[in-house]
This record gives sequence, C-alpha cells and structure tokens, in this order.
Amino acid sequence: MTWRVSLNFVRLFIGLFLCAASAHSLAKCYLEDSADPHSSTMMLQSGDQRLRLICNIDAQHILYFPRNYINYNQLYDSEMRKVQRLPSAFEAYAIDSSNDRLYLDINAQVERSVTLKVTPLSDFQKYVSVHTLTMSLFIGFCLALTLYVGMLGNSMQNYGFYSYSFYVFSAGVFFLLQEGLLNIAFPQVALLANFQLHLLFAGVTVFAGVKFLDQLLDFKALLKGWQRQFMLGMACAALAFSVVQLILPVSDAMKINSMLSLITLITMTCTLSACVYAAYRKVHCANLVMLGIAVMVFTMLFRLVFVDVSAFMYRYALIVGITIEAFIFAIATSRKVKKLDDDRLSAFKRASTDSLCKVLNRSGWEGVAQSLLNNFNKEGGYLTLLFIDIDKFKEINDQYGHHAGDKVLQVIAKILMSRCREQDAVGRLGGDEFVVLSHCYSEGQAERLAARIEESLAERDIRTENVVINATASVGAYITKERCKDLSSLLTKADELMYSVKEKHKSAQCTANP
Repeated sequence: MTWRVSLNFVRLFIGLFLCAASAHSLAKCYLEDSADPHSSTMMLQSGDQRLRLICNIDAQHILYFPRNYINYNQLYDSEMRKVQRLPSAFEAYAIDSSNDRLYLDINAQVERSVTLKVTPLSDFQKYVSVHTLTMSLFIGFCLALTLYVGMLGNSMQNYGFYSYSFYVFSAGVFFLLQEGLLNIAFPQVALLANFQLHLLFAGVTVFAGVKFLDQLLDFKALLKGWQRQFMLGMACAALAFSVVQLILPVSDAMKINSMLSLITLITMTCTLSACVYAAYRKVHCANLVMLGIAVMVFTMLFRLVFVDVSAFMYRYALIVGITIEAFIFAIATSRKVKKLDDDRLSAFKRASTDSLCKVLNRSGWEGVAQSLLNNFNKEGGYLTLLFIDIDKFKEINDQYGHHAGDKVLQVIAKILMSRCREQDAVGRLGGDEFVVLSHCYSEGQAERLAARIEESLAERDIRTENVVINATASVGAYITKERCKDLSSLLTKADELMYSVKEKHKSAQCTANP
C-alpha cells in the first residue's frame, strides 16, 4: 500500500513539473479578428493597419516578429500606451500579464504573412544570442573571404578571383539584410528592411553566381554558344530587373519579384545542368562545384523535409549551406587559378626556352634579364654580365658533324646552369653564344661567379657517341655597380671583353704551336 502511495506522489510531482515546464509554451498572442480564433499569423496588407491582439501570459514575456518589409510598427497596451521595444535583430516588445489586450500599428511595404511569437525573456535572450552569433560568424566569414580572395585576384590580376569575391560579398549582404543583423545597430533605419533593397541584392547574387561559375568551369569552351548566351542572358536579365525595380513603386516591384523568381529558377536550372555536364566531361574543379551544390541541396532539406530534426538547422540551414559552399568554391577557385597560372608558366617556358640546350632563348633571356636589371637599378649592388663563345666551334661541326656540335652546346649549357644560382638568367643568344646575367650584392660575389665559370670552361673534354672533343670557351665578364637601363649596351661591353679573351686564346695557341 505504501509503495502505491509513493508511486502516485511521484506521478503527481512529475505531472506538476511538466505543467510548470510547459507553462511558457501556453503563452501566446492571438489575432482578435482572425478567421482562426487561435491564429498568431498576421496577414499584412500594404500600407497602414492596426491589429488587435489577445494575449494569454502569466509573467513577463517577449513578443517578437521579423522586421522585413515593414516601414513602421508600434505596440500599444489596452490604454493605448506604448509598449517598451527591445533592441534586437527582430521587432521585439516586453509584455506581462497585465497586457491581455494589445494593439499593433504596422505600416507594411508589401502584402505578406508574419507570425507572432511569444517567449520568456530568458529564452528570447538565448535565441537572439544564438542568432546574432551565427549571423556575425557568417558575415565575418564572407567579409574575410571577400577581402582575402579579392587581394589575391589583385596581386595575380586574375578575374576569376574578382567574380568569386563579388558573389560572396553580394550573398553576404543579402543575408545581412534578410536576417536583420543591422537592426541592432540601426533600429530606426527603415531602409534596411526595404523590400526593393533586398530584391536588388537577390538579383545581384544570382548574376554574380552565374558569372563566377561561367569563369570557373569555362562555359565558353564547354557549352555551345547559344546555350552559354542564354544562361548569361537570364543572369543579366535578373540583374537588370533587380536594378530597374528600385525606381518603380512597390506594387510594380512585387510584379517584378514574380518575374525575377521565374528567371532565377530558369537560370539556376540551366546552371545546374551545365555543372553536371562539366562534371561528366571531367572539367577541372567541376567535381568540387558539384560538391558545393550538393551541400546546398542537403542543407535545404532541413527546411523542406527534415523539419523536426533540428530547430537550429531549420532556421539556419541555408546560412550553413552558403558558408560551406563558399568555402568549397574558394578551394575550387584557388585550384582553377593555380592551374591557369601553371598553364601560362608552362606556355611561357616553352616559348622562352631553347629547345636544344634547355636554357632561355634570346627573347626569353631578354625578358628575364630586363627584370634583373630593373631590380638592380632599384636595390643597387653589382651586376655581372658574362658573354660566352665556344672556341673554334665551326671547326668542331666541320670535323665531327653537327650532332657532335649539338652535344658540345648541351654540355656547355649544363655547366653554366650548374655553376649559376637559380635566380641568375642563363640563355643562348644563338649559335655558340651564351650569356649569363647575375645580380650580386658584393663585388667579391660577382668576381667569384665569373671566376667559377671561366675556370669551368677553360678546357673541357666532352664525350660524344664516337669521339671525345676537347672544347674551350672564351668568357667576357663585365662587372659594374653603375645604374644602367640599356641592356644592349651591357651586351656590347661584355661582347667586346669576350673578343679580347678570344684573341688572347688565339695568341697563346700560336705561341704554343709556332
């Protein structure tokens, strides 16, 4: 008997606890004139209106609703006294048990439905804190990514970075306005909740996203001309409509909004199809783009299918999806730009490299040498120009054949590359003439480089397939610390020094063989 009494007491205690815990959920405000007597959803008309509310609360609560597309609102009690408004991302008012009847004056920009929510102050503070933190992190992420990628684009002069920055920035501004974060700092600025301003950034985001994917996946090469032009035309139409509606009345902007929704749907369908086709054709970074789109689709399911799984994801699924997608697209953009830079570098190397000796050809060497010369003129130091000519190279070709001559050229080029630093410019001007330009920071360093190369080329046995050839080279070394912008005058001076050395070699050979 005793245990039954105890069990009933426990049940009673649990029941009272649950009633107390659920008391807050019973608190609600209803629309007095609504067709549904227990409805808390307001069907707003454009313009001024007054809504009569009947509230059922037993302690201090917060009545709040989103500010979007509302020019003005004020809550009054039954005696028409203003109710205290709280600063937050939402329109929020503090009410208590004495406020059983309230009046809400609203001036709405467009027709729309708004749901009134009533919650205890502590729960409201938690909700606002989570909302503010989530949106602040998202906006901070978008801003940091926009600036970082934009600076990379500026340093590399690549428009792929700019289009990505534009896309992330416009998406960040759209959600910044949509989620009311600026209302905290600027509660009296009605422009921040303006329907037409939100519509503008919606159109800009669509346009920026399509332009970004067009450059990232190279739709110009992937799609037929009319397909790409149709998709870009839809994106431009979205941008144009979103800009034009700014100067129109709100009623006309609402009509444009319907058109913009249709255009956006067509544009995104075309873009998604193009992305799938790019992944099928194994276009570079297409798989990453598809991953980003898949993340967006998955997070949107929390708003459409998995509604009861997570209250946080239901509220912020789109924000989370955009954040992850932006990060994935940033990786895709960096990889794409790196590939383009690698391709340009490879093309430059192919165009500027001597095919036989694998050193810079004349045009390639002149470009690198001019850059070294400009750096020398800015920073000072010593400039070392070596002009190298192989002795009796014509006799080597005549006696052993051009194949043996080519082998001699290749060995000389390898010697020069091995004796020079990576930042030195080593090139072949043509025939048997080589040049080396080096920017040194001391005279001793410049002299050691010249001596190292002269010693290596003084006499060298070069083994070919059939014969060993004894080859020498004359090196003209010109070292200066005087500023000079004319590369040709430096070559002339080094060439003159080289011919002086060659004449000494000829004189020495004549003396040795009278």
